[in-house]
Amino acid sequence: MRRMFAVIALGAAAVGCSTVDPSPKLKAATSAVEAARAAGAANFPTSSELLSQAEKYLASAQDLIKKGDNSAAIRQLSLASASADDAKIKATEQTHIAKSKEIDAQIADLKTKLGK
Repeated sequence: MRRMFAVIALGAAAVGCSTVDPSPKLKAATSAVEAARAAGAANFPTSSELLSQAEKYLASAQDLIKKGDNSAAIRQLSLASASADDAKIKATEQTHIAKSKEIDAQIADLKTKLGK
């Protein structure tokens, strides 16, 4: 009986004292959004939408942190990071596609000039 009471007391204390620090997730999400912007995510429709969503999640998380709801903020920060990462990937993909098309056009132009 004493042992069960001790386990319950320790569990309650752990739950009551467990405040999760959102700072590392906030820094990671902010960095992910900045990386997406740097990759040109705002320049392409698909990645622009994802970047916008990431910024909304980040703003929501910052509001939740101010209100003291760290666990909800961490969920929003995770969503912000994921959306920003997706935006960066989409922007990078679109940049590579545009460069590939540009190179294809140069090759076609050279073939025309060479008469092939």
